[in-house]
Amino acid sequence: MELQQLQYFLVAAKYEHITKAANSLHIAQPALSQSIKRLEAELNVKLFDRRKGGIILSESGKLLVDELKPIMKSLESLPEKLQDTARKQHQTIHLNVLAASILVTNCIIAYKAQHPEINFKFVQNQSATDYDLCITATLPRKNSVVNQMMLEENFFLAVPASSKYAKYSEIELKEVAEEGFIFMSDTRPIRTICDQFCMEAGFTPDIIFESMNFEAVRSLISAGLGVGFWPEYSWENAELTQNVVLLPIKSPECKRNIIITYNEQFSGNLIAKEFYDFLIDFAMKRKEQYQRSH
Repeated sequence: MELQQLQYFLVAAKYEHITKAANSLHIAQPALSQSIKRLEAELNVKLFDRRKGGIILSESGKLLVDELKPIMKSLESLPEKLQDTARKQHQTIHLNVLAASILVTNCIIAYKAQHPEINFKFVQNQSATDYDLCITATLPRKNSVVNQMMLEENFFLAVPASSKYAKYSEIELKEVAEEGFIFMSDTRPIRTICDQFCMEAGFTPDIIFESMNFEAVRSLISAGLGVGFWPEYSWENAELTQNVVLLPIKSPECKRNIIITYNEQFSGNLIAKEFYDFLIDFAMKRKEQYQRSH
């Protein structure tokens, strides 16, 4: 069965007259008659009873009309549905966020305020490749590659306000080698970076708690249960957290590069490129605001 055969059949069923149906379809009468005969042969049923002066639907023909109507209606609306899906896809930005999730979330809120029609899909998967933008972090490096932007960020040591370290103005990381650490999970780039900081300070941290959730890390430090690393500006300001003191780390150098990558091989989406520029500008302004306030 071909779609055209079914369309011809439905027009013939509407008029129950071959000549009128052929004129409506702008085809020759023999062509319509042959199309219906081929359809009847393929289905092995009579779709019309031939009568003098015209045709009428057989019982099989009536059944086929009833079955075809919802199918043809669905096919008629299919182009519009496909165009709507394509439009939504074009207006969706796919993000793979492996670092600085609070910064990215705040940026999305700011962007949506200006562009409410834009949608976001947000995943956290180190092996994913089907994204427009990826935000991750590494230890400092000097050179970026094409379609990447780097933002340098220092780490503080976050200690409970009740701890003996809270009165320090800065700290050597080795001074807390015997303390219990509260870390982000080892599935996140930040964990690898913080492990490296401790290694450079000459010790392996005693990890008493780890979590995928930065709020859990923050809350446990605030509760006096341990110490941890705190990114300078991509997490919320420490002033919003009670009972936590952030100490500059004198040595070793504790910083990271936040890497924002535009995946040109996956993304042909101009909106994603616009958001890439918006995110970089947002992050730079966030850092400048932090530096001015401190």
